[in-house]
Amino acid sequence: MDDSQFDKSLREKLGSYEPPGFDPAALASLHHQMAAITVTPWYATYRTELIMGGTVLLSALLIIWSQWMFTQNSTADLEAEILALKTKNENADQLRQELNHLKALKPDTIRIIEFQEQPSTVYLSLLRKIDRLESELRTMFEDTSRKNELLLAQANEKPNDAQFIISEPSLSYYPLANRIIPREKEKESKRAIANELPLILESPEKKLPVKTIKELQKHYQKGIGIRLGPSLLVSRGSFDPGDNRYNFGGGVLADFIVSPSLSVEAGIHHTQRHNRISNADILESGFPGADPSLGELKNIDIDSWVFETPLNIKYRYPVSMQSNWIIGGGYTAMIYTKQILEYDYQFGANQSASINSSLLDKNVKIYPGTLNVSLGFSSELKNKKIIETSLYYQHGLGKVGLEQTTPTFIGVRGAYWFTLK
Repeated sequence: MDDSQFDKSLREKLGSYEPPGFDPAALASLHHQMAAITVTPWYATYRTELIMGGTVLLSALLIIWSQWMFTQNSTADLEAEILALKTKNENADQLRQELNHLKALKPDTIRIIEFQEQPSTVYLSLLRKIDRLESELRTMFEDTSRKNELLLAQANEKPNDAQFIISEPSLSYYPLANRIIPREKEKESKRAIANELPLILESPEKKLPVKTIKELQKHYQKGIGIRLGPSLLVSRGSFDPGDNRYNFGGGVLADFIVSPSLSVEAGIHHTQRHNRISNADILESGFPGADPSLGELKNIDIDSWVFETPLNIKYRYPVSMQSNWIIGGGYTAMIYTKQILEYDYQFGANQSASINSSLLDKNVKIYPGTLNVSLGFSSELKNKKIIETSLYYQHGLGKVGLEQTTPTFIGVRGAYWFTLK
């Protein structure tokens, strides 16, 4: 049996073979499901990524194209400017060459000579008028001279009579010079001098009355004026208990001009206060953080970082349009942000030996403030800024700080105002 017959008999036997458990319905269902399945193309799976990539690519191409266009336009403008400059340089070279050529040329000299054989009629008439005037002036001079001689003779004969007034000729005639020369002026001349102004005209604003100055300020004021500027202060603090210490501070102030005479001042100052409490005051009060086991407490040094928020009402009395006397009063709140109390204990019987300890308090506390009274002076500078200096007094309304002292301050304050409105 050859191979072809063997394959044919094998196919006939296997064609009718059905394995046990074979289900034709399941096979048909499988063929139906396979026919229902649709094949998704690859670009549908990555549709979002392709859209984003295409958008980015298109945007990049647009940006590159716009930059290329702008560069081309700029290049064209630069080329046009370079061409214009070259043209100007060529014209300048041509003008320079023409100028050098003209300088090299020798100028021609033109002489105009006028010959006049006989004088004209107008010239002769002018000569006749001059002769007539000279003769009249000579006659006037002689008459005046004779009249003066006669008056002198009469004055000599009658010296007790009224004084004679001797006239002088206003013009002197010199026949040799053949011209009329005016009489010389006197050395002393009565005339006004420009720089000698009356005192009332030198500084008219100082002579203005207060009412007039207020009316002018009221006329030019529109609404509420606002000034803002830095402020510096130097004060001497008196504490109870405690001693007197100098303190320095600074801050920012704002002045609201309600009227030419009244304004409201507000702002904030930062000051580091120093105080020392000695033995006598220590015995009367108790202090937080003190440790009697370390020894006898001798001194307490207190450093306080304080923010002050003043609110004052100021009255201005004008001296001139640029300067004012200022009286103010108000209230200042005190905010303590940090305090350091340094305790000094005596170590045993040795007076020179001591033990130190400290207490740090960073709690922000608001204490009763002070009542303020101030007297100052303000002046406007040439740059339209205003400088103000004042003496002030602050009286404490209650105890402040961990040490519970009542402060009182007196000092000097300066402010440099910028006009905002």
